[in-house]
Amino acid sequence: MKNKIYVYIGVALILGLVGGYVLTQTKNQNAGLNTNRISNGLNQDLNTQPNRDNCLADECLSVDNLEYPVGELSEIASKALDEAINDEYKALSTYEAVITKFGAVRPFSMIKGAEEQHIASLKAVYDKYGLKVPENTWASKINAPASLQEACQVGVDAEIANAKLYKDDLLPMVKDYSDIVKIFTNLMNASQQKHLPAFEKCN
Repeated sequence: MKNKIYVYIGVALILGLVGGYVLTQTKNQNAGLNTNRISNGLNQDLNTQPNRDNCLADECLSVDNLEYPVGELSEIASKALDEAINDEYKALSTYEAVITKFGAVRPFSMIKGAEEQHIASLKAVYDKYGLKVPENTWASKINAPASLQEACQVGVDAEIANAKLYKDDLLPMVKDYSDIVKIFTNLMNASQQKHLPAFEKCN
């Protein structure tokens, strides 16, 4: 009888220890999940909450007491902005020349619209800092390639060069302006991740 009692007591102790361990682990895991949720939420808020420095275009409407122009760009940042929009103008004019010659063929017809959006996003930065937007002088300088295959290769080369321009030259020039860094990074990623693969497929 005593042996049975000892067995019951031993089993109860083991179950109690196991149950306590499981409960402790569950609490720790839940605490970790809650901490991660809070941390991620704070990071998301910091990344997405528009303010004077990082807002762009319509985002700036939600920033209280913000008036345009917000300030002056440094000479080097202004130069970077001019180089960026000039390169986007060149790409747009090139793809328009291809469409004029070969019709609204993919991917040129689609990427043309994307280039127009890129230019519009850069123009928003000019407006924010009270700068005059340069004119597009490329239209009269671009001739379409002889064949569609050659045009696709021109697109490949242009998108590679565009992404490299942003990464190596322009982004370092605007490192003190988070709004322009965001724009340049988005344009660089679009060239690398969307436009370039499309042109490689048509080549």
